[in-house]
Amino acid sequence: MNPAKPSMVLIQDIVLIALAAMIAGIVFIMDLNSESTVAVASMYAIVILYSWLLPGKFASIYAAGVCSFLTFISAVQTGDLVTNPSGLHAMNWIISLVVIWTCVTLVFIAKSSYSSLEEINRQLTDSHATLLEKIKELDVQQQELSEHKTKLESLNADLLVKNRELERFTSIASHDLQEPLRTIGNMTQLLAKKYYGNLDGQGKKILDYVASATTRMTVLIKGLLEFSRIGTKRNVQAVDLQELLNTIVMDLDATLKTANATVIFDALPTVEGNPVELRMLFQNLVGNAVKFRKIGIPPLIEVTARDLKTHLEFCVKDNGIGIDAADFNKIFLIFQRLNPVEKFEGLGLGLAYCRKIVELHGGKIWINSNKGVGSSFYFTLTKLHDSED
Repeated sequence: MNPAKPSMVLIQDIVLIALAAMIAGIVFIMDLNSESTVAVASMYAIVILYSWLLPGKFASIYAAGVCSFLTFISAVQTGDLVTNPSGLHAMNWIISLVVIWTCVTLVFIAKSSYSSLEEINRQLTDSHATLLEKIKELDVQQQELSEHKTKLESLNADLLVKNRELERFTSIASHDLQEPLRTIGNMTQLLAKKYYGNLDGQGKKILDYVASATTRMTVLIKGLLEFSRIGTKRNVQAVDLQELLNTIVMDLDATLKTANATVIFDALPTVEGNPVELRMLFQNLVGNAVKFRKIGIPPLIEVTARDLKTHLEFCVKDNGIGIDAADFNKIFLIFQRLNPVEKFEGLGLGLAYCRKIVELHGGKIWINSNKGVGSSFYFTLTKLHDSED
């Protein structure tokens, strides 16, 4: 802070007070030498109004007190209170006091209004500064968002390229692997047809093993190829799940009757999705519920849906063999089997299909199961948007 500034303020205050005293003195002298006491004494209003500029919160009151005292002294000196105490001249000093203190009231009202305006102005200044800071922060955030958006678009472009390369690789690899496997399978069939009867028990066992392994490998490659194709050339539309489940139950009629299985579902909603993928999703879950059933107990499969406002939650519940909690995350991975192939056939692809399909539809899938009691598979799907939206 500049040390000369307080000195300048002090000098300014002294000058203002001296001017106020000079004006009050001039009015007092005029009041002593004039017969128009009210008119002259009312000029003290100039001092009161001038006191606005004086330092101190109560400067106007101090000035009004001094002016009132001078008015009283003037009235005594001129003899107004002695010569005619009941006349108009006797009331001159009272009227002057009323004028003086009325001016004090007006000054206080004006000062209060001015203080309020100053406070409002200060608040507006603070708000303006805060707003500028917020704008600066928003500008920085906007710039960061723009940079992140650019990076995200670049990453998405790279991801699309890599996905296309992966799809091509999977397709080419699957095709290239199937050719030698097909050759091995054909040669194995020829050997079995021509020389099977000439082989001993060990030779027959080896030939059967080669044929079985070739068939299993062919199925695995086809399953891998189908897994890679899920999500390509997708056609999203409204899918009536009630009608879809009816079709699945009719298609699995022979399997369901053989296992004496019952599928319960009612009033399933219409969702937005790919009909082929959704059919694969529900068919895999229902098929698994039938496959992994308990011996001697007819499978009971219940399909329900729940509206959660932002999405739909589905549950496929069964009374099968159940799954250990330690395997909950494992079962949705590709080629993961929890049971030996001799007991339950399959490739370990069904639930991997389900996970990929649900994620392609913007949802998630999870399981709640107890070993020996049954399993409940939960997943979410997007609601069907109204045409008005």
